[in-house]
Amino acid sequence: MRKRRDQGFSLLETLAAMFLLALCFGALMHAAGASMALNARAADYTQASLWASGLLDRQYVTEFPSTGVHEGRFDDTYRWKMTVSEPPSETFIRTTAPMRLYRIELTVEWNEKGKDASARFVTQRAVSEVPPRDVPSSGGDS
Repeated sequence: MRKRRDQGFSLLETLAAMFLLALCFGALMHAAGASMALNARAADYTQASLWASGLLDRQYVTEFPSTGVHEGRFDDTYRWKMTVSEPPSETFIRTTAPMRLYRIELTVEWNEKGKDASARFVTQRAVSEVPPRDVPSSGGDS
């Protein structure tokens, strides 16, 4: 008697393999879509961080904000709210150069696909107090 050898796959095995392939492909597409959404969200946070960095770098260099709450817009998408405060005078550290320490809390807000999103940045700046200018006479009394 001769042994019979089956060659190839049955229809049921082929359908099962295609079903598994479709499941794997669907999971891969879901992961790719989630990755793209996370990339877009990271881009929004990076842009907010760049806006905040620029605004915080300007503080006490070119602009001298008073203590309190300040608000503004960077562009049509990003807006900001900055709170500037001083610590209580009893916490000052005495140094030879008169310095003031300011706490700056900056919140950058934007709309992300219908939802409000925000990033918060907190820093402290030490600013030297410039004594009042006593203009000395430039030689000789007149």
